[in-house]
Amino acid sequence: METEEQIEIPAINKALLDALESSFPAVDFPATDSVPMLNFHYGQRSVVNFLKHHYQIQTENIINPK
Repeated sequence: METEEQIEIPAINKALLDALESSFPAVDFPATDSVPMLNFHYGQRSVVNFLKHHYQIQTENIINPK
């Protein structure tokens, strides 16, 4: 299995990130919500955060090439 550093992530588009962010916004849940509902939401947010992180890395590499 490849680690995150070994996987080449394709270029990430800022418009896509903005659309995902508005479609799957971070939400504060009340204590009464079910665990499956929380897991589902945080799974979605995990993908959004993963893409945001790699977009930031890609943007920094363009601005400050090694």
